[in-house]
Amino acid sequence: MRPFLFLTTLLALSLSSSAQTNLVPNSNFTAADPLSTWRIDFPYAGPYVKNKTYISVTSEHAPKGSKCVQFDLPPHVAGNEGCKIESAFIKAEPGATYRVEIDCLTWNFTAKTFVEAWIVDPKPISQPDKFRIPAMDGHPPLLTVYRAQVPDPKGGSKTWQTVSREFTLPKTTKVGGKDVPPEYLTLKAFTYQATQDAGKSYFTNFRLYKIKEAPCP
Repeated sequence: MRPFLFLTTLLALSLSSSAQTNLVPNSNFTAADPLSTWRIDFPYAGPYVKNKTYISVTSEHAPKGSKCVQFDLPPHVAGNEGCKIESAFIKAEPGATYRVEIDCLTWNFTAKTFVEAWIVDPKPISQPDKFRIPAMDGHPPLLTVYRAQVPDPKGGSKTWQTVSREFTLPKTTKVGGKDVPPEYLTLKAFTYQATQDAGKSYFTNFRLYKIKEAPCP
């Protein structure tokens, strides 16, 4: 199992420098271990227990000088559960404005991409659901409290597309009747298609930039 990676940014970073800093580690899969920091194994989630078996890293079709993650789905998977990949957990700044950019080569399928915000789950449940993940790989149970959906790339495209959006992370979200600040962010890419056919999709260059600090209270 991979260690749980919380990635922090230095408070001393200026607005200009933080705007130019990609907060996503190993964003184009060129690390010595290409899938290090990436979450592909979801043994607690029924539809995704085989998810990691469909994912690999390749230079085929990748932009020059980088690599990409390949989703190679056998028959029935795209039309039933789909396949996903999620970044490491990135330390969040509640109230800050961010920009997310992801390069997508949908190839045979369609895709959706998101930024999600998490907190330590105050009331873990025995059976995790789509909003929760259990304690594993050294991290506590976590709860999703916010999602920013990125515009969808064109499905079935044989050309790389960059999808992007800006969003302001809420300073707090309501959890159990209390105002709780978001603690961590992740980027997610999900591929699917209403088909029983096999096929592939590709993603790379996951970027998350903090472009505006949270306003002073």
